[in-house]
Amino acid sequence: MSFGEPWFYIVLLGAAALLYAFMLPARIDSAKPGRSGYEEVEATLEQYMAEIEKENNELIDLVSQMKQDFAAKQLSQQEQLVELRQRLSEVELASRENGVKLGELELSVNSVPMKNVEGNPSFQSESAGSALTDPSTAIGAVFSEAAPVLEIIEETVIEEEPQESNNPTVRERYAELFELYAQGKSLDMIAKAVGIQRGEVQLILQLAKKEDSQ
Repeated sequence: MSFGEPWFYIVLLGAAALLYAFMLPARIDSAKPGRSGYEEVEATLEQYMAEIEKENNELIDLVSQMKQDFAAKQLSQQEQLVELRQRLSEVELASRENGVKLGELELSVNSVPMKNVEGNPSFQSESAGSALTDPSTAIGAVFSEAAPVLEIIEETVIEEEPQESNNPTVRERYAELFELYAQGKSLDMIAKAVGIQRGEVQLILQLAKKEDSQ
């Protein structure tokens, strides 16, 4: 056998190819564990990121729900506050109206004989229809209603002068009021001191002037 013959090289190449074929699967098997470990790490990271994203979404949903609940509760409280303020305004308005009406009734009872008031339907209708909400408007209405009252008083004084000559005058009946008025006190202070409405004070002063002019 000679090393220079061609078939020798063919056999040598075949042996080398066969040896390489046996070594190649071993390399592939040795490379598999490293690649498998990388894939496991990558899968673990992906799972961890997915869990974090899920928790973040749940947290965002929870915060959003809390904001909605807080906004709804705040809106409900504001509506209740507005309703309470409206009711308070209605109560204050009704209180002022009742105060004005009470003052008008007291003024009518104290200033006019009942028989003449009952016999004057125009005065009754005006008194019954006076639903006033503002104090200044109430005072104006009282003065507008005072005209027929003054006429009734004047007629009563003329008709019953012999019988009522001993009755006290307006100044005598309200001596404290006229004393304070003579001292220069304001109408509000007089009304507070005497315990009557400001409109009544003005009407009493008007009656006294009317009485003095007779």
